[in-house]
Amino acid sequence: MIEGLTHLLFPAVCTLCQKPLDKGEEPICAGCFDEFNPFPAALAGSAALKSTVRAHFGERAVPPAAWSLYPYRSIGKLHEAMHSMKYGGLFPLGELFGRRLGELLRQGGDPAPFDAIVPVPLHRLKRIERTYNQAEAIARGMAGVLGLPVTTKCIERCLYTGSQTGLDMTARRDNMVGAFRPGRERCAGRVVLVDDVLTTGATMVAAAEALKAAGAAEVAFATVALTEKE
Repeated sequence: MIEGLTHLLFPAVCTLCQKPLDKGEEPICAGCFDEFNPFPAALAGSAALKSTVRAHFGERAVPPAAWSLYPYRSIGKLHEAMHSMKYGGLFPLGELFGRRLGELLRQGGDPAPFDAIVPVPLHRLKRIERTYNQAEAIARGMAGVLGLPVTTKCIERCLYTGSQTGLDMTARRDNMVGAFRPGRERCAGRVVLVDDVLTTGATMVAAAEALKAAGAAEVAFATVALTEKE
């Protein structure tokens, strides 16, 4: 009764369009999700992500496995959602995207061969600025679907770097040199490295190198979105 009265007085609305949410919709309505235009198949997102990394960093940097949900541009509903998640502190969006990303991984077969999910870490000062790490929220959503642990102590971000937005490929790569190092815990086995958006792959390639230095046998990449060429 109290729940019903609360909903009547303060109806839940979509984060993006402000329309009332139907049962099971939270925090984005189905109509807005339909505008995100996902990759047509898991293999399409995988191939696009690998192709992007290969083009910028060569074959040796290409992950053995990769997943991405959506092509990304800096306009539209998906951009609004990603911006709200990253800078607006709306961590439930991260967990929602994480669940969808976890479902994408599960479609490709049994996730059991992976041992852990590792979110790309933020520098401690940037975490204070944003109040939370959106990659960790995404990782938690994935973990709920896949039944894998989330590991946050095997690598750390040791350099405070500026935003990658607006930087060319060379600047992005230079920005990430020495940005990550092995953390307090050893990383064993095969892991899935998770972030929100991949543009050139500079951040994830640098983080993957630190994970391998920390003991990871193999590092797969998973991102909510992959930046398209404008």
